[in-house]
Amino acid sequence: MIYNKRKTSQQKSYGAQLAAIVGVLLLIGAVLILKAQKSAVSSANSQDEVGLASPAAQPSPTRTLLSEAQTAAPAQPSPAPTLLPEAQLDQLLAAGKPTLAFFHSNTCKKCIRMSEIVEEVYPDFADTVSLVDVNAYEGRNASLLQRVGIRAIPTLIFIDRTGQGRSYMGVMEPDELREQLRALGGE
Repeated sequence: MIYNKRKTSQQKSYGAQLAAIVGVLLLIGAVLILKAQKSAVSSANSQDEVGLASPAAQPSPTRTLLSEAQTAAPAQPSPAPTLLPEAQLDQLLAAGKPTLAFFHSNTCKKCIRMSEIVEEVYPDFADTVSLVDVNAYEGRNASLLQRVGIRAIPTLIFIDRTGQGRSYMGVMEPDELREQLRALGGE
């Protein structure tokens, strides 16, 4: 009799362990499926035109960078420097300002070179084009990186008054950056 009770108790213990293992395997499978879907969405966003709204909300290949911020209260004309880059970008998009979003790090050689070029060229266009500087390695910017679909740095996104954006990955020469900013600012 005692032997049967122990056997039943051990069987229940094994059953609980088995259920836990199956649960963990199901969770891992779900995470892998979600990662695969996210990867497919990221590669759809990595084209020449970039969208900040969710892909489901944008059925056509031409996407706009205008976000939900447009439907909220009117944005202030210029973002406060203490705002996170994502909030700065949302305010600028809502205000319809031409914007250069610069995604980089402070450690990669190409990023450092592109930072030098932006520092050299951008001041001439500060009155006509807003700049959102995004360090890709700062955790506070993870949401924006995911939202925009940044896969490589340095990346420059040129956003016009209508919210349409074009991206450029890599180092852009100073003259080419000047040309892009001149066209963006309407000069």
